[in-house]
Amino acid sequence: MKKTGTIFLVLCLIFTFSCETDLEVAPYKDVTIVYGIINIKDTVQYLRINRGFLSTDDPYNYTQVNDSVNYPENAFQVFLEEYKDDEMIGEPVEYEPVDRQKEPGLFSNESNCVYRTNTPINEECQYKLRVIERSTGRELTGWATVLGTITMEESFYQERAFYRVDYRAEPMYEYQGSLDPTEHEHYIMRFLYWEYVGNETYFKYVDWVPSMDPLNYKDDDTNTQLFDQYYEYLATQIPVDPNVKRRARGVDYMLALPGIELQNFIQVYEQPTNPHFFPEYTNVENGGGIFGSTYGYTYFGLKLKKRTLDTISWGKHLYHHRFADSQGQWH
Repeated sequence: MKKTGTIFLVLCLIFTFSCETDLEVAPYKDVTIVYGIINIKDTVQYLRINRGFLSTDDPYNYTQVNDSVNYPENAFQVFLEEYKDDEMIGEPVEYEPVDRQKEPGLFSNESNCVYRTNTPINEECQYKLRVIERSTGRELTGWATVLGTITMEESFYQERAFYRVDYRAEPMYEYQGSLDPTEHEHYIMRFLYWEYVGNETYFKYVDWVPSMDPLNYKDDDTNTQLFDQYYEYLATQIPVDPNVKRRARGVDYMLALPGIELQNFIQVYEQPTNPHFFPEYTNVENGGGIFGSTYGYTYFGLKLKKRTLDTISWGKHLYHHRFADSQGQWH
């Protein structure tokens, strides 16, 4: 299996699984496992907490009962601290718990302890994660460096965004690995758009990972950039709101690249099979897991043709989402 494929397996493992198996009495030690990822291009940062088991036996033996593998809801306080030149900048930002009744997805299912924050991630900074167990006061910490040099908000102001021309990204000299898309098993297709609410403008996006959520389509028309099931997928991800106007910006084809901490984790975690295994590599003190960064490296940006903009605006799937057409008009 390629390392790039392993990245997605690890991310899926981190944020999706919970298991129930037979219980056997045997010596073990349960350890708090933290999986936190920050991304300079994302508007929301997620973190998951669950129990892991240190034992010479198979951890499956200890994971039958839900209460033994998953913590109670909102059992922790989670803080993110930003540092530059060894000095903390501003005040710690507190993560908020994610509703366990949310639909299962990339970052959680209903039995996970998941937290999120929408604080922006800045380049040339280091981040410290602090996880405090409410019942005991026990604290876990981890450090992560930032991979990448551009935020999503900044990318909207680049010249390419206004002129809507196809482009290819520049090399990332700080990344130690291949940037050739043909050497990666997975990619992300990110639909970017503006959202206008009153006098405010917001930068939004919807990610689709074909390998995780395949859509069946056949596109033989060279004039067609996107396809019907993709428009339908976007319609399920973007809420209908008559008070909101939107304008499609483009589509970025991206690779999910791991930062140095996550690279180290992946190198010794080749075949993840059980989220309750205690990871061999960890950078979380007083517990286990990984706190690291990823970067959505854009290797190609797709210019949206007038026909595509009109389909988004007037087509059956996104008609009620109020996207501007190719003439810049809303209906």
